[in-house]
Order: sequence, then C-alpha cells, then structure tokens
Amino acid sequence: MPTSPTPSTRSAPPVPNGAPGGWIDVASRVIVQVGFPTVVAGVLLWFLLTKFTDNMNDIAHRMEANAKAVEMFTVLQDNQLTEMKEHTKELRAQTEMMKAWVAAKQRGVQP
Repeated sequence: MPTSPTPSTRSAPPVPNGAPGGWIDVASRVIVQVGFPTVVAGVLLWFLLTKFTDNMNDIAHRMEANAKAVEMFTVLQDNQLTEMKEHTKELRAQTEMMKAWVAAKQRGVQP
C-alpha cells in the first residue's frame, strides 16, 4: 500500500483500474450503475423512513405522558367527588338540624 505524505495516515488502497478508492468513488459507481434518479429516490426514502421512525417514537412518548396525566387527573377527580359527597352529607345533616330548629321556633318551644 502506498504511503501518504503524512506518515501517520495511510492512503486508500488502489482500485483495480488504478484510480484511488474512497467513498466518492463508491458513490459515483453506484450512481453510474443504477442511475441518478434511483439513487436520489433511495436517499429520499431512507431520509423519510428515518424521520418517520423518529416522529413515531416522539408520538409514542407523548401518548405515554398523556396517559399518565389522564390517570393522575382521574384520581384527582375521584378524590374531589368523594370529598363533595362528604360535604353533601354534612349539609343534609345541617339542613335537618335547621328544619328542626325552625319547627321548634314556630311552635314556641326553645330548643
């Protein structure tokens, strides 16, 4: 393998036709063999699929967070409903006491 001008790095191995190889050479060969529109379509498809996967992962994480928020909200609503039922019981008891007091007052009896 030929050495590069910088002693710490080596140059790419030569390809059979004698030209230096590298990713540009590989890319140009692929473009020539399958055609430019096919390569562009492949790159676009790859880009869209990776973006779609990322977006779907983001959506899944948001849906999970929403489910947790809904669960917390439901528990909060249940707690509030229980508390409101207790208040209603207390108000009914107070109403009965007030009715008894008013009835006694109307009869002239001191409670």
